[in-house]
Amino acid sequence: MGHARQLEEWSSDLAFAADTAISQYQHQRNPSSAPPVAIASGTNGKNSANDVTTPVDFIQRLASQNQLLACLKWLGEFQVLACIPLKGSIHARDVADLAGVPETQLCRIVRLMATAGFLHEPLPGQIAHTVLSAAFVTDLSLLDASMFLSETAAPVALHMATATERQSNLQSSNSAYSVAFNTSQPFEAACVERSRLHRQWSAYSQYAGAVEDKTVELFGQLNWRSLGNATIVDSCAQSTDVVLALAKLFPSLHFVVQMNNAAAVQQEACRKPESEDIKHRIILQERMPSAPQTVKDAAVYILRLPATLRPSAAQILTELRAHLGALRANSSATLILAPPLLPEPGTLDPDSEARARVRDLARLQLTNETDLELSELIELVNSVHDSNGRFRVVSKLRTRDSAATAALGIKYQAVDAP
Repeated sequence: MGHARQLEEWSSDLAFAADTAISQYQHQRNPSSAPPVAIASGTNGKNSANDVTTPVDFIQRLASQNQLLACLKWLGEFQVLACIPLKGSIHARDVADLAGVPETQLCRIVRLMATAGFLHEPLPGQIAHTVLSAAFVTDLSLLDASMFLSETAAPVALHMATATERQSNLQSSNSAYSVAFNTSQPFEAACVERSRLHRQWSAYSQYAGAVEDKTVELFGQLNWRSLGNATIVDSCAQSTDVVLALAKLFPSLHFVVQMNNAAAVQQEACRKPESEDIKHRIILQERMPSAPQTVKDAAVYILRLPATLRPSAAQILTELRAHLGALRANSSATLILAPPLLPEPGTLDPDSEARARVRDLARLQLTNETDLELSELIELVNSVHDSNGRFRVVSKLRTRDSAATAALGIKYQAVDAP
């Protein structure tokens, strides 16, 4: 995943490319174009925000990032990367002829990109790929992620100030996305309607928005052995990966994996577990999002809400309410809520926190939704109640090195309970 990590680091610098990107966007707004754009590390050898220590450093970093973004967009617009062989080198004049661009401008752009490890000149006048630049030719998902940065994320981010000026309330129609593209259609609806945008957004989310999944490590903190042969329900599962890991570690537990469509259930049913014992302890079910929980006798309900879906506060609240009846019927049951969270300030190293906050701001600009912090999640849980009682947080879990991976243990408390 080295290329993915590189792309994450590039995306966290997107804000530094503001002036150049907006000027190009205004002159070249063309939804059908497909430039593979990403933001590389600065040309001055500074690879971390911590390295910027003076105002001069800051301005120089801004300048280099602006030019790197402009050059990447230029290379993509003219499909220059595809004109360069993956192995060996080619004369700049031949690349210029193939791409239909001036040779002198091509050489200047390649030389700047080479300072960031993207393309290089093995000999004067010769151009060759580096491992990094070649990946954008061979891996189409990297191209999709880059195109999203160029065509959607950059113009949307750069319209954030204008959107703030125009907003009277937080509605999707007033998002930076709607301002940038002059549309009343919400971003989510546009993704449904436009398969290309959906594909690009999925790739961007995978590479620039991915958070390392440490769910198994997190759940390993629980005393599962004390549950005996109890049933565990994974109620918003995207796969059986977590349950298979838990089933292997705790051979007395039984599991119900609930997925939101029949095709996913069938696909997981075809997977071969390591042993027949594990297979017999796992039941697959279809459960639509927000549908009331029908399994009433489980000891633990896992509500993970995967990071790729970026659930909103309203969606989390709906799922909590869908489980209210099950926990009311079984007061000893515990609901483990583990949605993606925004790290609290200072709880991660600066680069990791920067990537998390880039993801959060991108989501705000696209949809007017934001990730929750732990304190906000607790407040949300405490708001769930019925006429007989309410949810209460009984425990908090967190991995040692990822403040964005956390979970709450929740129980139902009757009104007359102490």
